Amino acid sequence: MTTFRNTAYSNETDYLTTDLNALADEGVVLGDAIDNSANRHKYCKVQIQLASVDLSSQSSPGIKIRLIETIDGGTVYEDNDDKAWAITLPVAATSAAHVRIGALEIPPSNFKLAVVNATGVALAATGNVLSYVTFTEEDDAA
Repeated sequence: MTTFRNTAYSNETDYLTTDLNALADEGVVLGDAIDNSANRHKYCKVQIQLASVDLSSQSSPGIKIRLIETIDGGTVYEDNDDKAWAITLPVAATSAAHVRIGALEIPPSNFKLAVVNATGVALAATGNVLSYVTFTEEDDAA
């Protein structure tokens, strides 16, 4: 039986920081290109840290992370709109700070990440961070 482990992790990178502070509801922030052409990792694990903000009156608050791809090495990127492939990280409807983690399959070239605030309110004025690591599965039998 083959077992897999996650190996070859990149260093954790703080990708979006101050750009997320006070981001309006339905506001979008697009990050810079991430070059995956050298390590050719298959996955990107994202972590969003949200400072405390009152979400207690919101219904199903969340943060959307969009994957913005290119096929030509970073000259032309797909549109950063609601048709782009995305994951939604649910956030509890409380006033507590939150940390949520999700994973995306990524291309072996350049890509960008975008954050969409879908919490129903503006994010806190400080203390919000999107970070990521990239990695590849490795066969233990290899």
